[in-house]
Amino acid sequence: MESTSTSTAQHPELPEPDDILEVYTNDPSGGATCATLTPSIKMKLRDMQCGQVLEVRVDDSAAILDVTSWSRLSGNQLLATVEEDSGRIRFYLRKKG
Repeated sequence: MESTSTSTAQHPELPEPDDILEVYTNDPSGGATCATLTPSIKMKLRDMQCGQVLEVRVDDSAAILDVTSWSRLSGNQLLATVEEDSGRIRFYLRKKG
């Protein structure tokens, strides 16, 4: 996966998000966000219009599998996944509809 900074201006191939959701944990073992991440994404998307893009920022590597599976099951399109040098991960999701 791509390592990059957080600016979409530096990476024009990334979609411009309409909203941002940040879910960070202080748990170094990872996996702490999986129970709350997908419900948080669902709640945030509920307030958005169909076709809008949500950028989700996490620091839990287990989220890659969680968000990929959730996207497929929910019908919300996963547009991009970016792993940053800092260990944080960004997902770009387009709301279905």
